[in-house]
Amino acid sequence: MRLEGRIQRRVVRGLIAAVTLAGVYLALPGLHSPGDDPPAADGYWQTMPAGSFAQLPTEAECTERVHRSEWEPRPGNSKPNQTMPAVEQVHTSLAVRPRATPAEAYDTRWDSLGLARVTGHHTGTTDENIQWAACKWGLADNLVRAVAVTESTWYQKDLYPSGACVEKRGCGDLFPKPTAASGEYCNEIKLAGYDYQRDYGQNLCPKTFSIIGVMSWQDPAWGQMAGNQNGTFPFNRDSTAFALDYYGAYIRGCLEGWAWWLTGKDNPVDPAKRLDGCVGAWFAGAWHTKPADDYTALVYKTMEERPWLNRTWASPSGVCSWIRRCGSNN
Repeated sequence: MRLEGRIQRRVVRGLIAAVTLAGVYLALPGLHSPGDDPPAADGYWQTMPAGSFAQLPTEAECTERVHRSEWEPRPGNSKPNQTMPAVEQVHTSLAVRPRATPAEAYDTRWDSLGLARVTGHHTGTTDENIQWAACKWGLADNLVRAVAVTESTWYQKDLYPSGACVEKRGCGDLFPKPTAASGEYCNEIKLAGYDYQRDYGQNLCPKTFSIIGVMSWQDPAWGQMAGNQNGTFPFNRDSTAFALDYYGAYIRGCLEGWAWWLTGKDNPVDPAKRLDGCVGAWFAGAWHTKPADDYTALVYKTMEERPWLNRTWASPSGVCSWIRRCGSNN
């Protein structure tokens, strides 16, 4: 009986410890805790087919539809999550760099309907911003979540103590070598408050920024734009909502068949078969090449696995460099 009593007491103490540990664990920033529910496993909506542009909800309607929760696996995104760029500045920046030049590259609706609809005018947690952008552009929210995992593991703007950005956690796609064109671009984005050349060398800096990997670089071979910058910077670096909004505009425009250089103009790709190509083109800049298809497969695999629902995925994990030391989210 004494042995049985000791066993019972140990079981009770073990249960108390387990509950206590669970309580501590659940209270950690970004982890699932009472009243802080993660998104539904299957998401809240699915991708609207090509030809749905006129039926897209307004951004105000999507603000109302967002499922609000304090759940936040990336608390370091707080500042860019709450940052909204001035809409007039966004529209001006994108309007002076239209895509439908040269002719035959894009339908003019890419500029007049797609880019003109981008505002980045939303604030919330990381997932609330994802929901809002997905809703606004008629995309599956789990698709956007999965792309954000693939691009950055949901880090909008992770920084080293020096101010340098953490590659693959808010910036990336570095130039392989310096050129006059890359120098013009790097000097252009330097005007927004940080000179990345001090980290990478003269005429070297990231091409992409944000949680979703929005490119700012405009190769002169694709069409000349001021400063070799396509108008997305610094909005894509500083605002989570803008970055996701811009991504939504890209995928929706591609789905609608407005990216002629991808989907074709005279004999366009079957609308029912565009989504895979559009997802891959975001990464590879090409239609159904092996890198593009591999990327699409990775995104769809991530959609199935839903790593954002794994508690350990939300745990802080420092990124260190012997040069720059450890990352610190900002």
